[in-house]
Amino acid sequence: MALWGCGTSAPHVCGDCCGACPAQGNPFLYATTTSNQILGFSIASTGALTPIASMTGPANSQSIAGADWGLMFADGPSNQVVGELQNIDNGSLTPVPGSPFTLDSASGGPNTIMIVTAGPGNLYASEPNGTIVGYSTSGNAPTAPLPGSPYAAGIAPTQMAFARLPSSSSLAVSLYASDSGDPNGGILAFAIALDGSLSPIAGSPFVTTPNAGPSYLLTDNQFLFVSLSNAGQIAGFSIDNATGALTPIPGSPFNAGKGPGTLINGPAANQLLVINTGDHTVEAFNIATNGVLTPIGSPVAVGSANGGIALYPEETQLSSPLYAADTAASSIDIVNLDNSSGAISAGGTVSTSSPPLQLVIDAFPLVFP
Repeated sequence: MALWGCGTSAPHVCGDCCGACPAQGNPFLYATTTSNQILGFSIASTGALTPIASMTGPANSQSIAGADWGLMFADGPSNQVVGELQNIDNGSLTPVPGSPFTLDSASGGPNTIMIVTAGPGNLYASEPNGTIVGYSTSGNAPTAPLPGSPYAAGIAPTQMAFARLPSSSSLAVSLYASDSGDPNGGILAFAIALDGSLSPIAGSPFVTTPNAGPSYLLTDNQFLFVSLSNAGQIAGFSIDNATGALTPIPGSPFNAGKGPGTLINGPAANQLLVINTGDHTVEAFNIATNGVLTPIGSPVAVGSANGGIALYPEETQLSSPLYAADTAASSIDIVNLDNSSGAISAGGTVSTSSPPLQLVIDAFPLVFP
């Protein structure tokens, strides 16, 4: 999951670089599915979900990019991206004119899509042939390939994240991608130029653990965390705020459950949440000032969930709801996160009309992975 906006995995779209944010709209949860449906739900202040009319979308989409105008979905089998405009009042989605958009890669994919507002705004897509393609955007559509695209990107780049480098006088941005095909568990790092083109950062790829299967990434402009799905661990790096280079955090990698997948931040900046797809649990961690991860309480079981997770920070309540996609059971499990302590506890389960895969919350103009 990736955001269109001024942050990386921070839950907002507009901010320092975008001017004042307009009033926030109603929160809606969206889920890609194994069918040609996008499921939608309105979110109550209690975290309860109410279904809205489902919408047509790509089957088996494994990546969603949020924007202030709506959502963009990866369509891997067709090597396309699908743009959907959001009605901020009722949550309905309608196709962006010209959608779907072809990425002009012969390899199939994309694995992951991400939109970065570095300059005019650019779309990046990781491809299974060891490349990342980049497109400039205009309004709500990709327009032309970025200079030098496609970019060589290891063996099999999968998930991506980006970070802003606060020590750079030019407000530089770096892009990171996990390389699931790298036997050393490599993390690819690129500098994003003003024209959107990518160039490798010195030292890339940065190794984690041999045969660890790096997958999902999370950045907060200071640290980068990556799920090592095969190793049952989470690797952590400090991000050099001038160059974007990565340095392992002391004690990294940190033990997690079986098959850690999607990583997201909690309501507080020092919280990390992960779904363990192998043992179907959600875990919470505290992030120390040096990046060290410490578990908060015990993992919480989430049925047979092995898909994406999304959190809606509910500031008016004692806890915030986290949602986990349970593909096998055609349901969404709810986990409650205490807004004070960061501790998590089991909530309810909502049945869905089609098996959910990946989740995103859109509360215009804010997007929460």
